[in-house]
Amino acid sequence: MPPFSAVFKIVDELNCPLYDKGDLFKLNDKAVEFPGDKATCLILTRELTQLLFKFLGKDAPKATVLHGCGGCTGLIKFKRCDDTHFESKKTAPPTHEEILTGMKGNLKALSVTEVFQSINISEKNGIVQFDFGKTTGFAIFRDGEFIQAKFKKQSGLPAIFAMLVETDGTFHFEPGMAKEDEKRPQLGNFMMILMEGMRQADEEGE
Repeated sequence: MPPFSAVFKIVDELNCPLYDKGDLFKLNDKAVEFPGDKATCLILTRELTQLLFKFLGKDAPKATVLHGCGGCTGLIKFKRCDDTHFESKKTAPPTHEEILTGMKGNLKALSVTEVFQSINISEKNGIVQFDFGKTTGFAIFRDGEFIQAKFKKQSGLPAIFAMLVETDGTFHFEPGMAKEDEKRPQLGNFMMILMEGMRQADEEGE
C-alpha cells in the first residue's frame, strides 16, 4: 500500500467543543495529528478513519470535496488543503501513574475498533483484554501494531476480525511487553487489517 498523507482545514464550525475555524489537522495511513495543544477527538478520528479508507480505495474523493463531522454537540466542515505550515501536537510524556494505570472502559462508549485505533495512534506496547460477557479475547500490540490475538478458538487475524463485530462488554489495556513478544512478527499493517475486518463485517451484515 503506498503511503498516504494529507492536511485538512476546518472551513466552518458551529458549537464544536474542541476545534475552531481555520484549525488544521494531518491524516496519514498510520495516524491523525492535531495542531498545538488541541485534544484528540475520538469521534472525529473515527470519521477520518472512514475517510482514509475512501482515499486508499479506487474512488478517492476530489480535493475540493467538503467533509463533515457532527457526532457530538457541535458541527465542523473541513476540506483538504495544500497548507505546508502544519505543526503537529506536542504531547507531554505520560506520567508514571498513567503508565501503571493503563486504560479501561465499556464498549458502549468506545467500540472495539476505536480501542484498537487509540492504541495504534499512541503507538503503545501492551495487551488489551476484552470481556464480552460469555466470552473473552485479547490482542497484543508492539508500537501500536498487532502481533498476536486470540478470541474463542481463533488466533491471529481471524481473532481480530471476529472481535471487531462485538458490541457489548468491557475492555482493559495493560501497557508493557513480555520478552517473548519483543521479536514476535507483526500480523500485518494495522490499517490494512482494520480495513479487511470492517469489509468482512459489512459483508456479514448484508
